[in-house]
Amino acid sequence: MEKEQPDPQRTQAYLRHLKQHVQAPVHRFAAIVPPELAALCGDELASLGFSEIKMTDAGVEFFGKLKSCYLPNLCLRTASRILCRFSPFRAGAVEELFQRVSQHRWELWLNPKIPVEVRAFVQSSRITHEGLVAQTVVEGMGRRFQSLHLSPPARLLPTSPDEGRDAANTPSKQQVLVHLRKNHCEISLDTTGDHLHRRGYRLEHTGAPLRETLAAAILLRSKWNGEIPLVDGMCGAGTVAIEAALLARRLPPGGRRSFLFEAWPGFQERSWDHLRRKLAEQALPQLPHPILAMDSESSALDIARKNAERAGVDQDIQWRTMDLFAFRPQDYHLPPGLLVLDPPYGRRLEGGGKDFYEQLGRHLRQFFEGWQTVVLAPSKAEALSLKIPSMRFWQISHGGTPIIVAMARP
Repeated sequence: MEKEQPDPQRTQAYLRHLKQHVQAPVHRFAAIVPPELAALCGDELASLGFSEIKMTDAGVEFFGKLKSCYLPNLCLRTASRILCRFSPFRAGAVEELFQRVSQHRWELWLNPKIPVEVRAFVQSSRITHEGLVAQTVVEGMGRRFQSLHLSPPARLLPTSPDEGRDAANTPSKQQVLVHLRKNHCEISLDTTGDHLHRRGYRLEHTGAPLRETLAAAILLRSKWNGEIPLVDGMCGAGTVAIEAALLARRLPPGGRRSFLFEAWPGFQERSWDHLRRKLAEQALPQLPHPILAMDSESSALDIARKNAERAGVDQDIQWRTMDLFAFRPQDYHLPPGLLVLDPPYGRRLEGGGKDFYEQLGRHLRQFFEGWQTVVLAPSKAEALSLKIPSMRFWQISHGGTPIIVAMARP
């Protein structure tokens, strides 16, 4: 009988190198986030205990050991993904890039069962072709595995920036980002997998839904933390109400999904399990104040409830099938709180426009006196039609379209 060969990536020497070069050192991470959400994301990181925080063009950078990326992936409500950045190096020629890449300890970072996708970005460098940069990195990675007589990842794919956008969000692929600026190369590994807005609960929606990260950002920007009631007056798929329930109960938004780093060779399962248990112990068993979600369409409310069930917060939300214009908080003995409205607009709205926002403003001024209000609008003109005193305007991007968030305090 032929003797089974030991796994070359499970030997004592391999595990020792894994600890020395991956698990023990302090790494630089980047929380990728849109510019308009970067400050909120920085505040989130600070609240999680990270002290050395730096704003960059891509988002917010922070430092820690490898397991330091577990908490941000699990708990950040506004970030898109978390990258682990390697130390930059000079690469003024293809040969230099290949040599440096082939010397990197890829076998300690990559799971050979997960296909690798390389995306390259070039700016003001002697090597000008992004495809050539990506191909050189692929060949350098392959040379490293070949020199160690190890099996490389299932597939090495150099892709253009546009070709990789959709595929990069697939958790079954390891995204490798290569930035070449002024002849200096920086390589980053995605630790997240699927985009962080995909919490795992919204499997159904009602058309053009508000992204989970944006809903959470609006709540954070409003400084709402569950200490006052919340009404989601046009709830659609329920995203705002669900994100509010998660926030108020201190439940991690990523608590019901998996992450790419869980498949890495350096993944520390005991640390991960301990972190999840600790967060579960810190969660509140129930809401301190009510969250009420309503929609005029019963079909939308059915979808919202199913999404809330998957998020584990269905029982935390009071559901009402009714039109906001028929709702008066006094009838429900609700003290003033936060009202969030994401009306249908643009391609989602037949008619409406300024007339709709004028009608909405009249209703809010009459029945929501003393309430903090947040209303999404397609432009500042519609938002001004609300005629709510002391409004502040915040422009964000929703599905690539700029929208205005009108916010007012009593």
